This record gives sequence, C-alpha cells and structure tokens, in this order.
Amino acid sequence: MEIPLSHHELHLFSHILWQLGSGQGSRALRQETLENVCALLQADFAASCIWSSTTNTSRHGVSWNIDEKAMREHASTWQYIDPITPLLRAKQRPTLVDDVMPARELYKTSFYHEFLKPCGMHHGVNVYFVREGEDVGDLRIWRAKGAPPFGQREIALLQLLEPWFARALPKGEASSPLTAREQEVASLVSKGLGDKEVARLLNISFTTVRTHLNQALKKLDCANRTELASRLRH
Repeated sequence: MEIPLSHHELHLFSHILWQLGSGQGSRALRQETLENVCALLQADFAASCIWSSTTNTSRHGVSWNIDEKAMREHASTWQYIDPITPLLRAKQRPTLVDDVMPARELYKTSFYHEFLKPCGMHHGVNVYFVREGEDVGDLRIWRAKGAPPFGQREIALLQLLEPWFARALPKGEASSPLTAREQEVASLVSKGLGDKEVARLLNISFTTVRTHLNQALKKLDCANRTELASRLRH
C-alpha cells in the first residue's frame, strides 16, 4: 500500500526512525518514542509493555497521556481480565481492536467500562514486536470517543515502523534475575509508591513487600530505592 505523507508526517516518521537508530538497545526507547508515534497516527493515548512468556503477563509498562494510577491498576488487576490483548498478540502484526473484538462486544465487558472508558480510550490498534522468537515490546495506541476509528492507513504506517522497532528494542528482559513478583514490587517502588500502597495494589502483606524489595535490592546490587529506580530505567 502506497502511503502519501504530508510534510509534517514525513518529519515525524523520520524523527521516529532517528530515535530508534540513535537509541538502539536503550531500555527507555519505548517511552521516548510514544509521543511521536501518537502524533504520527493522530492518536490520543498510548502504552507499551513487554510480554513475559514465563508468567504470561505484560510487564515494564510505559505510557503517554494515560494516568499512572491506571497503569498500575492495569499491571496489578486489569491485565488478568483483559479480553483483547491475547487476541491481538496472537496476530503478531499491526491489528485493529475491532478486527479481533467488534466494538459492540467490547462495550459489554467490565474491562471496557471500568478501565478503557474511564481512561477515555475507545478506538484501538496494537502491534507486537518480536525478534528471533522473543517479545521485545508492543504499542497499544488509542483514540478518544468522538475521534474516527483507526483504519488501513494507520495499519500501513505501523507495518513500516514494525521492523525498525523490532530491531531497535533490547532483548533479554526475560533474563532478569528478579522473580515476577520482585519485578512488580521493584517497578512500583521505583515509581515512588510507599510499601503500604504497593501491598494494597498487589494484595499482599507489608512484610511480603519488604521481603521482595530487599531481594530485588540485593540481586541488582542497589543500595537504596533511588538507585533501584535508576537501574530499572536503564
């Protein structure tokens, strides 16, 4: 499909490619490109996670224009009852949410009414990046209610970007020395949450949070929470 680009779109597309090339291998790359991808696709919201085949969960979530509290709730609760992500991930190519679950069916789910709708997300398109059989990240792009749904033009743009993302994003997330629960605790703590709030979000005891946190600090050779947050960002 031939995609005529305006001068502004060509500038955005070129800048995204520059970001992917200059930041290749950076663990912050997904966060750094989200805003420009949204501008290119005329989207209102975006998130990116990495799928763990070990735990069958989405981890290391970053976002643009989505409340951090909503992202934490997605990590701790909503991803486990999300009806669309497994269907989209199975496609292994840029895919409209409507193509795996029509809007009339999605609107019947608690995932839509209690997570997507309060966040303002109504029309979605996803793409999952895989290199040498390993998930290295994804893009979950949404438009607000009242905006036109995504179409084949946006799919074609994501198809052009897909090989660049797959090559630039770092591998090896699965080789982290932390367990899945230690990763969750460390990620929440690194965002500035207190131990009691982490315990509430993950539905575990305060003592268990401290145990996981101490193990994460020890395994990553970090002296304190600030050092842990810096380590996880890089």
